[in-house]
Amino acid sequence: MKSSSLGPRAPRLARLALLLLTIAILAACGRKGPVQPRLAALPAAPVDVRIVQQGDDFLVSWTIPELNQDGAPAEDLLGFHVYRLIYPAADGCPTCRDPEELVAAIDLRHPEPAVRLGKRLYWRDAAVAPGTGHAYLIVPVTIGGREGAGASLFRAWQAPPPPPATLLAEAGDRQVRLSWTPPAALPAGQLLLGYNLYRRPAAGTFAPVALNAEPLREPRLTDLVGEAGREAVYRVTTLVRSGDLLLESAPSPEAAATPQGTR
Repeated sequence: MKSSSLGPRAPRLARLALLLLTIAILAACGRKGPVQPRLAALPAAPVDVRIVQQGDDFLVSWTIPELNQDGAPAEDLLGFHVYRLIYPAADGCPTCRDPEELVAAIDLRHPEPAVRLGKRLYWRDAAVAPGTGHAYLIVPVTIGGREGAGASLFRAWQAPPPPPATLLAEAGDRQVRLSWTPPAALPAGQLLLGYNLYRRPAAGTFAPVALNAEPLREPRLTDLVGEAGREAVYRVTTLVRSGDLLLESAPSPEAAATPQGTR
């Protein structure tokens, strides 16, 4: 009987087939498929975040980021999520846990309940109580609902100074002369820096920031409103320093006046 002529060659053929299969697999792994679109970069974190205590409220503000994390313009930025953590001021650890309670969703197109002034947003937290501290995480959100890098900050409540007791407004020729009564006494450890004055139109709301760039040293001011016949409404607050922090009082009672024009 003749033996098969393929017998001695079988191992070599198997090794060759295995080599060709390996080459094919490696080639397939290195083959480029369709180009996948790169995910849009996420917005950078808000900058210059601040908390100012006004009366018993915390006014939280930040500057809107203009760039994404990769340096490209933040054209996809829709708004912000504000997360909060309330902790005991005496023994709490504001950085031990991340704020997880979503307390505000702010759309830049309609920023209420926040107020936008230029490139800054202002959001007021009125749920502050004595003995507590609040930690916040401000996170930018894209049109697609993706969250970018967040900015965090915290502050503990302190007893605010008393507001000025009275506020008088006297109309003049395209101006209003204002005067108020300083608070009789301040809590221990508080240093009087001056006063902040706020103005609104008769049918409008007060801006979150004062008219004056620096604290008013004297309890009086002449406001050159510039337009006769339109009522202006005012209120004033006391501003103090307590340790390293600034504290602002609740506002005084309002006073209104309508400037007159010279005929």
